[in-house]
Amino acid sequence: MIRLLPLLLLTLLAACATGTYASADADASSADTAPADATADDPPPPIRIAVPVQPTFVAPSPQSPLLELANLKQKQPTAVVKAALDAAVQGLLYTSESDYPFQVFVVPGGGAPHATAYNIKQKVAPFYVQRPDTLPLAKRAVQSRTLASLLKNYVVPQDWWSDFEQARAPQFQKLKKLITSQLSYVHVYRVGPKTPWGLSPDIDVFIVGTTATGDLLVLWTVAIET
Repeated sequence: MIRLLPLLLLTLLAACATGTYASADADASSADTAPADATADDPPPPIRIAVPVQPTFVAPSPQSPLLELANLKQKQPTAVVKAALDAAVQGLLYTSESDYPFQVFVVPGGGAPHATAYNIKQKVAPFYVQRPDTLPLAKRAVQSRTLASLLKNYVVPQDWWSDFEQARAPQFQKLKKLITSQLSYVHVYRVGPKTPWGLSPDIDVFIVGTTATGDLLVLWTVAIET
């Protein structure tokens, strides 16, 4: 009996070891087995790829802090006024037989002497770009107008206004106030080919004024009048 004890112990140890490995194999087998409700036709999970969002440009609000310069009595430096005017003219079009946007330019030190009908072509020459098939700047005639007459149909309600004109009027009113509050010696000059019936067909329109620091600030657009 005593001799049989070692043999019995070896048998028990072998049985325990076999049970342990069997359990491990069963766990591994269950881990490799697909869930009961899964089928071979199930699509693989979607692959998510992060797509960068493209930035969009948002036009400045008419309540932009830059545009609030129009409410200040003290005139600001040239760079500040130009930035405010750049914001004010965004989206605005000067309407004639065609629509043209406004561009804002600075002529450093150009405010002295002030712009006049006699020197306006020399004042704007540094940034002027001749359009194809048009008369050169030097050969164009000059007419003077006031800012009030130029913007009358944009800021003063008219019987023929549609919803479009009514919607844009506040922005033109803000532009006018900004020009008159921040610039001195404000004038409008129309520069174009001279004909028996006036300037025609393409007319450069320059709104000019002098900043507090002595620079000439110019808003440039185009009128088409045939």
